[in-house]
Amino acid sequence: MRGPRRAAGRPHPSAAGRGRLLALGVTVGLSLLGNGPCGPLPGGRLDGEVVDQAVHDWSFVDDYRHCQLEVRPEKPHSVTTYCFAAGDVLYVPAIMGDGKQWTKMAVAEPRARIRIGGRIYPVQLERVLDPAELRAAAEAGYRRQNDGEDPPPDFEQKADRWYFRVTSR
Repeated sequence: MRGPRRAAGRPHPSAAGRGRLLALGVTVGLSLLGNGPCGPLPGGRLDGEVVDQAVHDWSFVDDYRHCQLEVRPEKPHSVTTYCFAAGDVLYVPAIMGDGKQWTKMAVAEPRARIRIGGRIYPVQLERVLDPAELRAAAEAGYRRQNDGEDPPPDFEQKADRWYFRVTSR
């Protein structure tokens, strides 16, 4: 025997409950993410302790696999990326740099903030165009990704990879 009939156009009570539960789950999930980036998805303004002192030695970055970079201060856009120190210089690479939104924003407005280990550093970005520095940055990035191993003799800097030099401001 069937239960009572529903009025036309009204969802089944269990379907309505699932919809409310899904909406609640999405709301809670988004609130937990905050405004920062989540994996490959960009975010907004970064949260965390802001470090006002200038950084002259970025070697501590090697303790962290990724960093979050916030560009466009007037309407923050943040991404999770890879960063590495080469001597006292910090670099942020961008594979297919000419096709990314954040790289265009960084070239147009170089003021940025970078979050490393939960701490936020106000920085200035400058795209590296000098061939010698590009090669040095590419080789340093290779070493970072390959546990300190030197690049092979036939190593070449990939043309689509951009590098940004990061300095404290």
